[in-house]
Amino acid sequence: MRQEGRITGDKMKLLYAPLLAAVIACASTTARAESDTEQRPAEASFIQEFDNALAPMNFVKFCMNNVAECRADASERSLPPADAAMAMLRQVNMSVNQAISPMRKPTDPIAANWTVAPAAGDCNDYAVTKRHQLIAMGWPQAALRLAVVRIDGGQGHLVLVARLSDGDVVLDNLSSSVRPWNALGYEWISMQSSTDPRFWVNIGDHGRQLREKRFAQVAGSSL
Repeated sequence: MRQEGRITGDKMKLLYAPLLAAVIACASTTARAESDTEQRPAEASFIQEFDNALAPMNFVKFCMNNVAECRADASERSLPPADAAMAMLRQVNMSVNQAISPMRKPTDPIAANWTVAPAAGDCNDYAVTKRHQLIAMGWPQAALRLAVVRIDGGQGHLVLVARLSDGDVVLDNLSSSVRPWNALGYEWISMQSSTDPRFWVNIGDHGRQLREKRFAQVAGSSL
C-alpha cells in the first residue's frame, strides 16, 4: 500500500484542532467467548442516521497516512449471499481478534496511530483491520463502516458495522460473535457515511437528540 506524506506534530494540531475532541479510548479487554447466537432480528433493523458529524481525529490522521483505505470505491460490488456473508463475517471477526494481541495505546491524537494488521493494538486497529480484510475479500465498501460507540462507563470504543440486506451487524474486538447492533447495549454515537468513507454521520438516539436540539434552537431564534 502506498502511503502519502505523513503529517505529524504541530502541523496536525493546526490543521485539525477542531477535531481533537473526537477521541476514542479503547477498552483493553479481550474478546468474550459468547455463543454466536445466530439470533437475527425478526424484522430488518438498521442503525438510524442523522446529520453530518466530525470524524474522529485519529481517523483523519489514518486517512492521511493510508489514502487507499479511505478512498471512495466506484466499483459496483454486491454483497455475498446471506449465509456466506455471515460465515465470512464470523471468520474475519474471530481471526482478527485472535491475531492481534490487546494493548492499551496512547489516546492523544498526535501520538496515537490506527494501524492495519499490527501484532498488538487497540479497538481501532481491530476495526480497521477487519474492514481492510473484508474489502480485500470482495465486500462493497459501503457495507462496511467504522462506528464510534460508548460502552460501560461512557468509554469510547470503535467497532465495524456490516450492513446486510436484513439489518446491521457488528464485528467487535470485545466479542467473539457477530451480533445485531441493537443487541449490544452500546450507546451509538457516529459512523462513516455510506456514500463517502471520509465523512461521518451522527447515529442512533445520540443523533436524534442532536437534531432535535438543533431544530429547537432554530425555532427559538426565529421567534
